Amino acid sequence: MANSGKIAEVLFENALDTYEDQTMMVDKTQVFEPEGGTMQNAGNVIWRPYDQHAPVLDGWDLTGQEQGIIETTYPAFLGTPKNDFVQQRADDLRDTTFWQRRGAASGRQQANELNKALANLVKTTGSLHYRSNATSGFDFISEAQTILNERQGTHTERCFVMNDRDSQFYAQDLAGRQTVQGRPEEVWKKGMIANNVAEFDVYTGSFLPTLAGGASPDTTVTANLSFKPEGGSVDPATSVVTNVDHREAVIPVAASGSYNVGDKVTLGVNAVGLADKTDTGQLMTFTIVAKPSATSIKVYPKPIALDDGALTETEKAYANVDTTIVSGSTVARVNTDASVKTNLFWDKDSIEVVGGTIPADLMKQYDGMEVIRETLPNGLNMYMIYDANMVNMNLRYRLFTWYGLTNKDPSRNGVAVRF
Repeated sequence: MANSGKIAEVLFENALDTYEDQTMMVDKTQVFEPEGGTMQNAGNVIWRPYDQHAPVLDGWDLTGQEQGIIETTYPAFLGTPKNDFVQQRADDLRDTTFWQRRGAASGRQQANELNKALANLVKTTGSLHYRSNATSGFDFISEAQTILNERQGTHTERCFVMNDRDSQFYAQDLAGRQTVQGRPEEVWKKGMIANNVAEFDVYTGSFLPTLAGGASPDTTVTANLSFKPEGGSVDPATSVVTNVDHREAVIPVAASGSYNVGDKVTLGVNAVGLADKTDTGQLMTFTIVAKPSATSIKVYPKPIALDDGALTETEKAYANVDTTIVSGSTVARVNTDASVKTNLFWDKDSIEVVGGTIPADLMKQYDGMEVIRETLPNGLNMYMIYDANMVNMNLRYRLFTWYGLTNKDPSRNGVAVRF
């Protein structure tokens, strides 16, 4: 076992080194790991609190104007492990470099899978969208800056990933900017084009997905709608806990069949700044995350109207659109390209990666099994479990990472396309 154990460790170290060099997107997200027992008992779903908003009340005498607190929530999921599972005979263990190459390939594929999964999450669930024919790379990226600033969401660290073709198109403009001069070679290897371009660190990524669309089907809303922010509740009679996902709203429509999950749509209402409630003058964009029926769509984010007379002052503090959506409003698709390679932008705090840990010491007690674990700089764990069989002279290993992805705030990430 000593020799096969050494071989396994060589493979694991090469997988780690390769993985750490290519985790472009996960390094620009919030990574956390809940307590393992809590996640097990909750079915690997944990409900987390989201930002609170508070109204400002005017006047000296505030009699009868006491307000409550709304603690909105969203579910964070821990998915299933992403694995490399291999069996080899003893005579394949003689060349250490063979396993070094396999370790590098495994780490690269694990990193690519995570980058791709995060990119698809933003493409499908991010609500922001714009099309631009700007010839300047700065102008193209600064449109995302303007949208995020207008919405006045939490601002942490902003990232923009360009697909290879658009990166090539804007390369000369971006390469000539002060923000990229003197970039160290190691940073370029990791895909970074520039830093602080319109408040974004800018990267290039070949893993970015395409977004399907086309001419708008233009269906209509079939009811007057009123949405409010909601927190979790406990039934006073049964003590049943009800959690509410703050992100979603179901919109009744005449027909949903011609829309795609991932479509970006407008509903005839303008976005307002979350802080000062100023009308941006720009239509609010939503993303379709599901089609519950032939006459409904589920969208992110939930549209909460500033002029909704049914809302309390505290509820209006969560307003993100200027007015209520009324029956007859047009649902217009804005991703009008039939199929286009995306560019993605997001605020770091808007995307979460949930990590998971297995009881490695318990696993080591299994007959003939060895476990190696390493915590990566981003907080996720990589595992390698291996064993050998004296009957058939085979070595098996299973190398894996375990995580789940959540779009915590879809109104702070989305898609930009060039036309």
